[in-house]
Amino acid sequence: MRPLDTLEADAHTDGARLAARLDRLPVIPPHIVWISVLAINLALEYYDNALFAYVLPSIAENTGLSLPQLGTVGSTFFVGMIVGALGGGRLSDRFGRRQVLIWATVVYSAGALATAFATSFEAMMFARFITGLGVQAATSVLLVYVAEMFPSKTRGRFASVLTTGFVIVAPLVAFLAMVAIPNGGPDTWRHLFIIGSVGLVIAPLARVILPESVRWQISRGKLDEAEALVTKLETIALRRGPLPEPSVVPDAPVEKRSLRQVFSDKNVVRVIAVVGIGYFGSTLGYYLFGNWALYSLIEGLKYDEGTAYEIQLVWNVVYCVTPLVALALMDRVERKTLIFFGSIASAIPLVLLGVSTQNWVVTAAGGAAAITTGLVINVYFAYIPEAMPPQGRGIGTGVVIGIARVGGAVSGVLGAALFGRWSIGGVMVAAAICYILFSAVVLLFGPRTTQRSLEGVAVEN
Repeated sequence: MRPLDTLEADAHTDGARLAARLDRLPVIPPHIVWISVLAINLALEYYDNALFAYVLPSIAENTGLSLPQLGTVGSTFFVGMIVGALGGGRLSDRFGRRQVLIWATVVYSAGALATAFATSFEAMMFARFITGLGVQAATSVLLVYVAEMFPSKTRGRFASVLTTGFVIVAPLVAFLAMVAIPNGGPDTWRHLFIIGSVGLVIAPLARVILPESVRWQISRGKLDEAEALVTKLETIALRRGPLPEPSVVPDAPVEKRSLRQVFSDKNVVRVIAVVGIGYFGSTLGYYLFGNWALYSLIEGLKYDEGTAYEIQLVWNVVYCVTPLVALALMDRVERKTLIFFGSIASAIPLVLLGVSTQNWVVTAAGGAAAITTGLVINVYFAYIPEAMPPQGRGIGTGVVIGIARVGGAVSGVLGAALFGRWSIGGVMVAAAICYILFSAVVLLFGPRTTQRSLEGVAVEN
């Protein structure tokens, strides 16, 4: 009879080898199918989030909610996102990535439907909290899934493809706001939210198409299930030619650990703090730009609403090149370096937007800011789960995103204070400072992750 420690050592070796075999795969058809489903999911999440900002005046007019009440409703959405990030990440570590992703999709879709039928302040608050909870739980788990299931050499590019969901939805929502809201009836905004509940149809489809994460199965000791899926993927890949030998990381941390064990590791806490601080700053800057730009055009630069909406539409159309830029850079430049220089590139047009009054400069600067700020967020989408500990990747990612959502909530109060004192210049310069200052923390202290196995990143840190 073999000693228990020998059996455990063999299981560890098998798990580390399975992860290495998954990493050596080339891009194959299942990867394309998976990323397509995930991109559709992310598009639906963004649709609901962006739509609320555009239809806010219609909601106020149709429901009679006051400005303070609408502000509270908006903050409730962010509270839901914080809860969703933490809860979704923790549940995905326990019950699996696919399971939580599917149920989170159901939750945010139900929240969008509830928003469409809300007639009171309390009902609207509840609907937006549920939507925020589901949206962020789904996003957090979705990012972890991409990090764990796609080959290390192309993981960044797949994260870029994922954000095509934003590219499709951003101009769509801007166009709907410009055309449907002014020309539709008082309930048009409700019909638009009903569209956002289509995730109730997508969730069963995702359950059929997406397999469970191999790395999660390894961490739970489900080696037979992980072996079956990896073998199936290798069979498909071998039709194109031989595969390289798997590069197994010695002492790779693949076994399940308790939450207490994970967070008792000072290096783990350090990494979460560094990445969390960096993403907080980028999120704060992103929302200062995104949520206050349209208001600033109208109230700060005195554009009429039609012109302001047209400029916003141009920015959203220009934003479409962001995934292409990310696709070219993500797996060629170290992630944390790209975050820092992308932040500098974001700061320049943000400052120009804040200090200029010429129409062409405002339009060009806003378009450039849309691309560069989107690039930074894109890089973080790949970087955050890569940097997290294998045994607590879900909760670690959730904590980082939860910290960042506090930045989103703060942007409302801070943006109002800055605009009241320094108009658009104060808002945009503050956004630029946030990008540069907080990204420097990641550059100096964050882990290297580009084209590296997740196990290798964990061993180094």
